[in-house]
Amino acid sequence: MSLAPSQLTQVHRRQQLALRKVTLAEMERLWPALDWANLDSTYPTFASQVAALVSKNRKTSTGLAAAYLRAYRVASGLGGDLRIVIPQMPAEQFAASLHSTSVAPTKAAAARGVAEEVAMANARTLSSGAMARLVLNAGRSTVVESIRADPRAVGWQRVLGGGGCDFCVMLAGRGAVYKEATADFEAHDKCGCTTEPVYG
Repeated sequence: MSLAPSQLTQVHRRQQLALRKVTLAEMERLWPALDWANLDSTYPTFASQVAALVSKNRKTSTGLAAAYLRAYRVASGLGGDLRIVIPQMPAEQFAASLHSTSVAPTKAAAARGVAEEVAMANARTLSSGAMARLVLNAGRSTVVESIRADPRAVGWQRVLGGGGCDFCVMLAGRGAVYKEATADFEAHDKCGCTTEPVYG
């Protein structure tokens, strides 16, 4: 039984959210590599491990997005090849995001006298969410950039995940269809929204 385009979008969204769950669990496993008593000396190894994780899961995210795009195009009654545009790992964004959500807030909390277990737990939550966003953004960017390269596409639109927060509801409520190079998908760390192609 073939799925309608909108059904394919929801399947894809669930796949990406499952990948987010895996990423969060893997971040939990890696977190102990960052030692409260030796943050500066243990951070490089921790960052290297996280970089490998994010890179691996971004490839999975882009693979899921590519398969979704091809299936969506077929379900929309379109033939021909689709050029899939795969985004690069944003190295500077990764480095800044990981440091600002792990070491930086932990040191700031320690300076305020926050207990170790509280400071580390808060930083773990922050960094895990940020890395999961970077992973899912790979799939989102694959859809956005591939749609920009598809002459048959009108553009892309935001599809809410679940109820959606106020920020996401506001963006989706605009009802806009984007294709211009200046329009990027905006996501927060817990965002469950996805992108959907629009064909005329």
